[in-house]
Amino acid sequence: MKKLSIHVLLVALLLSIANIRCGPGSSLLKSGSSLMSALGGVPNLSQLTNLLKTPGLDKALGDVMKKPFTLLAPTNDALNSLGASALSGLSDPTKLASLLKGQIVPGKKDAASLAQSGIKTASGQDLNLSGVNLGNMISDDKFNIIPVDKVLGQ
Repeated sequence: MKKLSIHVLLVALLLSIANIRCGPGSSLLKSGSSLMSALGGVPNLSQLTNLLKTPGLDKALGDVMKKPFTLLAPTNDALNSLGASALSGLSDPTKLASLLKGQIVPGKKDAASLAQSGIKTASGQDLNLSGVNLGNMISDDKFNIIPVDKVLGQ
C-alpha cells in the first residue's frame, strides 16, 4: 500500500511539473482555446487565425503569450497587402513569430492606452499606430484583441 501511495505521489508531481512547463501561453494557440475561439468568431481575422495554427509557432513565440497581452490582429486585407510571396514565407514559424511579436503589446491595453507614448511591442520596438485604424476590441482575462488594418512595422 505504501508503494502505491508513493507511485501516485510521483505521478502527481510529474503531471504538475508538466503543467507548469506547458503554461498558458502554449495552450492559447490550441484549437478551442479562448484566443482561437475569439479570433475564429471574426471572419475578417480568418487568415491570422490560420497562421496561428502553424506548427512550432508556440516555441518560436516563447513567453510572449504567457502573460496578459494585447494582440493587434491584422485583418485579412492587411495580411493580403504583404503580397503572396511574403504571406507564403509566414509558414516558417520563426518568420511568423517575428511578425507577430511586432503585433503584440505586453499587458492588456485598450485603444486609449495604446495611444500613449513609450509603449513597446513584444519585439522591443516602439509602437507606432500612425495611420492605423483600430477595430472593436475583444477582451478576455488573459488578452485583448484589437483588429488593425495594417501589419505593423512594415
